[in-house]
Amino acid sequence: MEQKSSSTGFQKFSWAFGGLAENLSMNVIPSLVYNIFQIGMGISPFVIGVAMSASKFIEGFSDTYFGNLSDNTRSKYGRRRPWIFVGAILLSLVFIAVWFTPRQVSDMEVFGIMLTGNFLQSAYFIGIISIFYIVLAIWQMPFSALGLEMETDYTERTKLQTYKLIFSYVIGIAIGSLYLITQMKDVWGGDEVVGARHVGVIVGIIILFAGIVPALFCREHPNAEVQKQEKVPFWPSLIETFKSKPFILLMMSIFFIFVALFFMLPLLGYISMYHVCTDGIHTVLDWSYKDPLAFSIKEKFLTHKELAGYLGFYTAVLQPATQIITVVIVNRVAGYFDKRTILISGATVTILGYISSWFLFTPTAHVLGVLPPVIINIGLAACWPLIGSFTADICDFDELKTGARREGMYSAVCGFLIKLAIALVTIIASGVLIWVGIDGANPIISADKIMDIRIMYVIIPTIAMIGTIFFIWKYPLSKARVFEIQEQLAAKRQSK
Repeated sequence: MEQKSSSTGFQKFSWAFGGLAENLSMNVIPSLVYNIFQIGMGISPFVIGVAMSASKFIEGFSDTYFGNLSDNTRSKYGRRRPWIFVGAILLSLVFIAVWFTPRQVSDMEVFGIMLTGNFLQSAYFIGIISIFYIVLAIWQMPFSALGLEMETDYTERTKLQTYKLIFSYVIGIAIGSLYLITQMKDVWGGDEVVGARHVGVIVGIIILFAGIVPALFCREHPNAEVQKQEKVPFWPSLIETFKSKPFILLMMSIFFIFVALFFMLPLLGYISMYHVCTDGIHTVLDWSYKDPLAFSIKEKFLTHKELAGYLGFYTAVLQPATQIITVVIVNRVAGYFDKRTILISGATVTILGYISSWFLFTPTAHVLGVLPPVIINIGLAACWPLIGSFTADICDFDELKTGARREGMYSAVCGFLIKLAIALVTIIASGVLIWVGIDGANPIISADKIMDIRIMYVIIPTIAMIGTIFFIWKYPLSKARVFEIQEQLAAKRQSK
């Protein structure tokens, strides 16, 4: 079947540019939450775990609501673009507010009840995090749905997702460097909390700009009949989505990918700070904000936290570069291999990355600690562009079966299951941290407990990625089957 792209290069660029906002919104808070709010402010890991996990459940339900609302929106600007525009504005404002969680709060009497400062601080943190993830759903669901419906070509769908990932990985350099930036002594005195507030404002402005661009310059599904289709009620749409066998298999595969990823993230910082890094004189590749392109090798005294910041910076530079190379390769081979083959290959590389951490996380050669996260994310980089591409194929399968285009609901249910995985794993990971005795600012962790963390860092994600391989192996929509479905859809539309 001969196919051609249904979107222009500029439209692809505009949607992909939104990947900057998506990556920043999804990853800055998880990457800094323990460093800033637990180590910097002293908020309990339990409170952070509750906030992050509860907000994911809230976001998951918000995803399904706003996904269906987007599917059923009828306006002269389309189904997706109005929500993307409004959502980007709200998202940037609430993101900034997260970093202004009060550092210290006095006890306060409310309606005759004495509330402690710690309680009020925790309440603000949990509340603002929950609001942030609701607002993220307002923007992200129509943005994701727009990406699913813009392109009708089997191969171009994968390429569109790789373009977005390139923007995401470029901004990933900044995300991985943020903790180091928040500690800059010559800018905000080395106080990471003060630094995080300034950085939060800057990132919020970037989210605003990048988040609005897709609303201004992209177009929606090329089939004009989509705007005229009957509205699909929420519950029937949700139930029909869960009846799709290909979608369920894909979601199980994605679920285990996120189990592996988000179990790793909270543990990684503690392994880096309390196993790999030590106080002392270290040779580092240094730089200054006054001349960010002038790097120099220096020997300087660093605390274990500062050295961990440098390792995070090195990872942030190396990791996106290797990820961009990976997605470019995926872009090139997408037309030659079945998507399942590419995803299984990426999952296998990810497993090798987790196993390598047992040997490469060592205080005798701390710079080797950069390699396991890089290897892991090379494997994941081969998986990410395929998730959206698979889902777009499933939307074709669903249209053939139901006669409706429901990209919003599929994006929402996909998002909900991802958030469910993140919430469950965040609770478990936070429980692990409490179990090993981490509580309050600047905790002390024994060598035995660090060993336990390292063992779980390897075993749990490896088992999860094996689950990913199993479920995607069972996925039925091959390249040939998708072509067959699209031919049937084309014939069906021509007969109307």
